[in-house]
Amino acid sequence: MSPRLSVGDVFLIPVEGTTAAVGQIVATYLNAFFLATFDGITETDAPDVDRALASPVVFLVLALDAKLALGHWPIVARRPVADDIPLPAFKEAVGSPERIRVIDHSGTRERSATAEEARALRHRAIIAPVLLERAVRARLGLEPWLDAFDEFTPDRARTTDRLFRMAD
Repeated sequence: MSPRLSVGDVFLIPVEGTTAAVGQIVATYLNAFFLATFDGITETDAPDVDRALASPVVFLVLALDAKLALGHWPIVARRPVADDIPLPAFKEAVGSPERIRVIDHSGTRERSATAEEARALRHRAIIAPVLLERAVRARLGLEPWLDAFDEFTPDRARTTDRLFRMAD
């Protein structure tokens, strides 16, 4: 039976030996989770969670819960999610490719996209968590960097807060 996962759960992604990256569930979308990982690594036996959460977000993905549910990424704490997490907005074609909508990270707000937004925004994609683990390892030079990992970097110019605040 998998643990009940909640927004705010802080987890470790094992990296090498007794070190790990720190991640946090920062939001949900249907049955998937927005997972943020933070700059730096920590010791697995005494993780410095608060220091890690105060560092910059390096990856932010929408992923399934497999690594968390199976205990591969242990949950070590629960903390409030920072207000400045750059939760993304996405684009979605409605009926035809010419009718593009901007959708907030939760899927609850939407509006017509400008031509620039239609070009620049990403489509929502749910990834397998092992890809996030590989990106963390690649960022530390422990395995090859794949072009797909570029999509995991937060786009601070195209967040839900910015794009929906501008429309209000």
